[in-house]
Amino acid sequence: MKNLFLLLFFPTLLFAQDTCYTVEKVYASREVAESIQENYGALGVKNVQKRITFGIKQMMEDVIQDKYDLCMDGKPVEVHVTSIEAPQTGIEIGPWTKVSKKTIVTLEILMDGKVIEVEGRAKSTVEATFIDLNNDELEFSKTTFASAVKKAIEKSIK
Repeated sequence: MKNLFLLLFFPTLLFAQDTCYTVEKVYASREVAESIQENYGALGVKNVQKRITFGIKQMMEDVIQDKYDLCMDGKPVEVHVTSIEAPQTGIEIGPWTKVSKKTIVTLEILMDGKVIEVEGRAKSTVEATFIDLNNDELEFSKTTFASAVKKAIEKSIK
């Protein structure tokens, strides 16, 4: 009987994965939220922080889930959005204009007791003829921001 018991449960022990994570905390500083607040309309800084952190938590869980298990009592993972930058470059020749904006997001990820600092970049480009941009600037793109965050997260989970 004891041999039958071992025979039945031995395969589950072989394939059990011991590494399990939970995304415990995601936070963005007030300065980071203020830097992109104008692109979220009339929302306050606290609401912008909530939106940023909720989206990043979802992305982090998706990327972790590709390699590891997620569980409620797993090893904690924390994400801190340290900076968001969006430098813009452009060229104008007669009626032709080309403007590029690079969104650079820097994250600090605490995983397995190690702090990993990663940077994600995404680019938006507009080419136009006889068109005026608002204040000669491209608007902040939430899609480009999300792409930069996802690239940073993927770098950290290699």
